[in-house]
Amino acid sequence: MPHSRLVVQLIKCKKLVSYAYGQSLQSHYIQRLAIGRGSPTLLLLQFEPVYTCGLRRSSSIITSTDVDRLRSLGADFHETDRGGLLTFHGPGQLVAYPVLPLQHPQLRLALRTYISHLEQTLVDTCGEILGHTRIYSGIDTGKSVSYAGAWVDNQRKVAFMGIRYSRGITSHGVSINCSINMNWFDHIVPCGFDRRQITSLTDEIPDKKMMTVEEVIPIFIKHFQKIFNVELIESDCDYKQ
Repeated sequence: MPHSRLVVQLIKCKKLVSYAYGQSLQSHYIQRLAIGRGSPTLLLLQFEPVYTCGLRRSSSIITSTDVDRLRSLGADFHETDRGGLLTFHGPGQLVAYPVLPLQHPQLRLALRTYISHLEQTLVDTCGEILGHTRIYSGIDTGKSVSYAGAWVDNQRKVAFMGIRYSRGITSHGVSINCSINMNWFDHIVPCGFDRRQITSLTDEIPDKKMMTVEEVIPIFIKHFQKIFNVELIESDCDYKQ
């Protein structure tokens, strides 16, 4: 019986992965989709400590000395082909990479709508955890693209966006600070913001209950399915490095 909604395979990496592996994994599913041998995919990951810089690197003023300094902290460093500025990924942060053909007959999304859907997924996910009255959309502020994501009390950013769209297929995506060690952000100007403007779900819960990635994943999946009107079906990863 045919599915009424687009089926998107869900791939969960159940352990920490290197950023290099994550990019190879993403490229594998992009290439398979591009040649007609793959399916739309949502990748959920947690990275080993890594600082990454997007296509707006010039605005971040990152020098080779800066890179050496960041690596000396025990983190890796990678330049990427996503949008956005310098940021950090690590344990306790949920990273989601949707690999979607936006013009698929069961999807048909303009890029602007896709970005809006992604942000709403972040807002609804964080809102369910912290209370919907506390979470604000960055895009709705009418400020620069760097504000896209989810904000707590319209003051502190807890979820982030940095996407790429090429040849009709999306890549990279979003991240949510769940129980991440926030000290890693002290060494950079994350996404162009003052460190005090960056937070985590755990830091925003009144009783300081730790909100783990594992607890956030089912909430994120629920809202992603609803907002994108797709059916997520968990699959085994078929990528061999």
